Amino acid sequence: MAFRISLKLFGAVLIWSHAFGQTDDATHPFFIDNEVPRIDIIINTNYLQAILQSGNEQSNTEYPASFTFTSTKETIQVDNVGFRLRGNTSRYARKKSFKVSFNTFETGKKVMGIEKLNLNGEHNDPSIIRSKLCWDLLNEMGVPSPRANHVRLYINGQYYGLYINVEHIDENFVKSRFGNNSGNLYKCLYPADLTFRGADPNLYKFTANGYRVYDLKTNTELDNYSDLAQLIDIINRTPVSDLPAKLEPVFNVNNYLKYLAMEVLTGNWDGYSYNKNNFYLYKNEQTGRFEFIPYDCDNTFGIDWFNIDWATRNVGSWSSSQARPLTKNILAVDVYRKRYYFYLKQLMSGLFSTNAMQSKAFSIRNMINPYATADTYRPLDYGWSSNDFYRSYTEAFGGHIKYGLIPYVSQRIQHAQTQFSIGNVAPIISNVSWEAYGYRIPITLKVDIEDEIQVNDAILHFRTESGTWQRTPLKVLKGNRFVATIGPWENPVKNLSVYFEAKDKEGNVTREPLVGEYTVELKQATIPICINEVMTSNTNTYPDELGNYSDWIELYNYGKYEVSLLGMSISDTLGKPGKWALPNITIKPGEFILLWADGQPERGLTHLPFKLNRNGEEIGLFTSKPDGHRLIDGYRFASIPKNTSFGYYPNAVGLPRVLLSPTPGRSNIRTESQVKTVLPEIIAQPNPFTDKLSVSLSYPPACDYLISIFNVYGLKVFEKRVSASTQQTVIWEPQGVSPGIYLVTIELLEKPVVKLPTQKVIYVGISK
Repeated sequence: MAFRISLKLFGAVLIWSHAFGQTDDATHPFFIDNEVPRIDIIINTNYLQAILQSGNEQSNTEYPASFTFTSTKETIQVDNVGFRLRGNTSRYARKKSFKVSFNTFETGKKVMGIEKLNLNGEHNDPSIIRSKLCWDLLNEMGVPSPRANHVRLYINGQYYGLYINVEHIDENFVKSRFGNNSGNLYKCLYPADLTFRGADPNLYKFTANGYRVYDLKTNTELDNYSDLAQLIDIINRTPVSDLPAKLEPVFNVNNYLKYLAMEVLTGNWDGYSYNKNNFYLYKNEQTGRFEFIPYDCDNTFGIDWFNIDWATRNVGSWSSSQARPLTKNILAVDVYRKRYYFYLKQLMSGLFSTNAMQSKAFSIRNMINPYATADTYRPLDYGWSSNDFYRSYTEAFGGHIKYGLIPYVSQRIQHAQTQFSIGNVAPIISNVSWEAYGYRIPITLKVDIEDEIQVNDAILHFRTESGTWQRTPLKVLKGNRFVATIGPWENPVKNLSVYFEAKDKEGNVTREPLVGEYTVELKQATIPICINEVMTSNTNTYPDELGNYSDWIELYNYGKYEVSLLGMSISDTLGKPGKWALPNITIKPGEFILLWADGQPERGLTHLPFKLNRNGEEIGLFTSKPDGHRLIDGYRFASIPKNTSFGYYPNAVGLPRVLLSPTPGRSNIRTESQVKTVLPEIIAQPNPFTDKLSVSLSYPPACDYLISIFNVYGLKVFEKRVSASTQQTVIWEPQGVSPGIYLVTIELLEKPVVKLPTQKVIYVGISK
């Protein structure tokens, strides 16, 4: 059953972005954090009893339930969701954690791009805020991380307490962060130490505690661990001097250093470096690099179970004394260690400063206070009173709560500042991403550039596979985000090599990557169909079969064989290739097909569900989904005047341009000024005539046409069919007809047949 959304605030707009590392959408309905939304679960009482039954703590059986999310802006209702316990030790807590799965009973079902939600009870944390603060820090740093907010959970109308709703990490998550989800996604849990076990990829499929330690979550039918084995091999068996050259092509080092700085400052001992636990690795198919994605941040800010003071632990020897090769070997590289210290210093003077953390924490505390104190499940595990919630932000409780939240931050900064020193570091370039569709579409590349002083110069270097190195400046997009656009190219390009350079005010220069280049692949399909011509504002030039003047798109087969459109799609948004599946139409060599962008698909197979924007638009033709929705042809265009088209001249060649004389369904022509009609004009001369009339067209159409001549009574006195391959001037020599007015008509023999405006001629006869 489809989900239902009831908007309570007129004009609410939902936006999703594929920016690298984090989404620009901080206001997805499920993760708004300026209020505390309510989640209602309605479930059969027998099912709920089975979920909560002692002895069933490790059960992952999902039971059907209905889900309602309510905020001041909207209500979202979803029937037939899956509901179960989640977590590790929290399964045995009195205050449980739960998972909501929208796709359990309906495969592929999503609610605005989300398939699952994690409702965490935070039973270890009296402040119910530690993991929320961590996720916010990571997202603000640009590290790919889940979004999170506080919610009130009700089950069958009973208040089950204040929860933190954490975004689930799956193929939808990586698609939203990296723009692709076809790579391998591994969930890594204890004891995932990333130590070398051997060259055989199958050696990394070992299990512990009933699960695979490196659990492949995507491409499970292939179950191929070769990429993970290669990464672990490089991490463990590469000399430190060679590590940048070997590791950077397969691992996003800079983002890991950002995460590591946050891990160390927040005391997140339950992550990789200390407890070899709680992270994901995703093979980003765009860059070819693994991305480190943190998971589970509740044991932070002074929570301790090992009698270790995490606020004083040395930042230079933070990780476990046992094998943690990823952290230890990366920090053994001088340039990486300096970047790590840079991020520590940046956090302590900014997002993690005592003032910043106190302001944020107290603001959240004021918002959630009534829901936390009303949470009768919160005291069940450790006996905390309602007043303990408020006190926990500033006071330690003993046991595993060794610090109040804000005192921990102050102590951590005080000790960390004495544990390292750092001078001016060269600019750090990270979060490289690009939008690349085809060689006829400009390629946009974005990077983050951070420096403690000021970035003076930022340059993108690039070349095609057969070209020489070129350079273009990077411009500030927003904050520390820089952007450059290159292309398009007239001739096919399969891939580009790129690297970035930045220099600060003191002349320190950095390069990204440190060694080698990125490869930008243009996986454009080689199918001989092009978007030969488009019109974005058709007011009186050419009607569809119903007589409507609508926007149109012309497809052209420039190959030697016929091509079926079955499986292809067309879209006015390059980032949404499957917007409209094309009908099962076959285009013959040299044939044109018109599609009407009128937003009226009910009018017929060639009518599309979208219109084109005359002020600027993009258009793309794509292969099928199983083929990866590769671009066949497409481009972007700016404002186009009314009754003017945009396309290739000659057909299918070079880069598209404004065409002042549109030719829908026919070969494109080039004129210096706009003509009144897009159709060829009948040229009949001389007029009047005596013995011979020459009939031709103002330009040759790309189809056969039929010339007919009628007298004023409608009787046909002449007819001749002209082939598109042998177009010629036709001569009529009247025989046995009287002088007078005759009507010359021409029909273009395409589908549908187009009749040109009639031309009147006068036959005066031969004078005697």
